[in-house]
Amino acid sequence: MRAKLCVGLSGGLDSSVLLHWLAALRDELDFELSAVHVHHGLSPNADHWAEQAAALAQALNVACTIKRVQLDLKQGTGIEGTARKARYAIYEQQDCDAIILAHHQNDQAETILINLLRGSGPAGLAAMPQQRALTEAITLLRPLLNLPRSELLAYAQEHDLHWIEDESNQDTQYKRNAIRHRVMPAIMGISPQALTTLTRSAIHQSEVNELLIEIAELDLAQCLNGDALALAPWQQLSTVRQKNVLRHWLGLAGIVLELRAFNELLRTAIDAADDTHPALVWRNAAVRRYRGHLHIMQASLQAGPTQTITPDFSTGNDLPDWRGVLRWVKTESGGIAEAFLTGATICVRGRHGGEHFKLGTNRPTRSLKAHCQVAEIAPWLRETTPLIYIGEQLAAMPGLGVNHEFQPDAGAQGWMPQWHPYPAKV
Repeated sequence: MRAKLCVGLSGGLDSSVLLHWLAALRDELDFELSAVHVHHGLSPNADHWAEQAAALAQALNVACTIKRVQLDLKQGTGIEGTARKARYAIYEQQDCDAIILAHHQNDQAETILINLLRGSGPAGLAAMPQQRALTEAITLLRPLLNLPRSELLAYAQEHDLHWIEDESNQDTQYKRNAIRHRVMPAIMGISPQALTTLTRSAIHQSEVNELLIEIAELDLAQCLNGDALALAPWQQLSTVRQKNVLRHWLGLAGIVLELRAFNELLRTAIDAADDTHPALVWRNAAVRRYRGHLHIMQASLQAGPTQTITPDFSTGNDLPDWRGVLRWVKTESGGIAEAFLTGATICVRGRHGGEHFKLGTNRPTRSLKAHCQVAEIAPWLRETTPLIYIGEQLAAMPGLGVNHEFQPDAGAQGWMPQWHPYPAKV
């Protein structure tokens, strides 16, 4: 099967050269080639840029898709960050095996300096990789990363290419442009080989980062309890390894904390009293401590609304207002008897206080709060796990158990409800 390559085509010099070069290679290397242009709508010239990109692709007999995006500039990531997020979201939707981007050596050097000024560690100073997974099915490739922009310009001139010039590239209020127009010329004046040496440093930092990840994976295997980070084995590590594995665990959930927030999390993890439940909220996620473990979840602790459901035994009941999925697992003993799940009115509700039930005929009736304390169910799960009512009676709390009145007869099968919250989104 022929590989499907898709170029992220802005219509500027770099991506125009990339598309022309790949178009010349497609027959020899036998791959399919397409392009996608993301129309951000930020410039009065944006329509012209889209037309230019489409015209270039057409001249090269390459199918080009124009995708318009609406940018939410209230996200707090700035214009550049918001535009980049929207662009990559479009890339992830393409029908291809690889997205090909035209970043070059100058871009890489600028990225290193930007991240250095941010105080980044090895991961940031490794800058842009030549290859990484974009989705499970799509790889992101940067084949021009080791070439200086001067070579791309020479190629464009040799092949009489035409490209657009984004006027915002001259605006030095943006950090990257300030580095490009003010800092890099000064550095090149001091060290003409700066592009090569800076990108060489990125390679070294990438290797260091890979080593740190390997160590973090080894440590995480000892500290992970389900999805939670167990603090007892974590505290047996050296300080630098504690920080390393904590950063890695957070990173797997998409959380990258600023230094002050990270230090506050360390203080929370180490110094908080055992009987407290401190939390660090970061954007839409929260890291909470409970009974010697750190947990990552959505920042909001609000229960969803009361709603009637029909149990879906095959795929579960997706409950967006509760931010999770209620699944039903068939069990050889326990659970809810199937007879109660057909023909009756079944609702999910939040806690209101004062709920009681018993988990077995030979067990005492207790408050839901007491049951949760005995079962060590974290306070936030008590608030955000949907309670299952059959008629007006509390039948079950996923993760805790089923009211004895709704359990199947001895030896009969039942359906155990399990609650799966959506992963926290940063």
